[in-house]
Amino acid sequence: MNSPINTPWKKVVQVRPLDNFSLELIWEDNKKSQIWLDELIQKKDLLWRLRYPGYFRQVAVDELGGIFWPEGEGLSPEFLSHHCC
Repeated sequence: MNSPINTPWKKVVQVRPLDNFSLELIWEDNKKSQIWLDELIQKKDLLWRLRYPGYFRQVAVDELGGIFWPEGEGLSPEFLSHHCC
């Protein structure tokens, strides 16, 4: 997704789920990064659905450059840039 919304932060424009609860992120400047979410998913009860690989693979990019899943779980662009770049 390439959002027409201008923001002061760097946005994710594509996300691809990988094995072992990790994601490949492509940022608006075309840089790629990877983030491993296994530890976060196991620690946070709020993210329990993400423990299921089929659900985890349903990740998408939101219009503000963060990522989200169908039932409302999400991670902000700030969190993603801090933990993977």
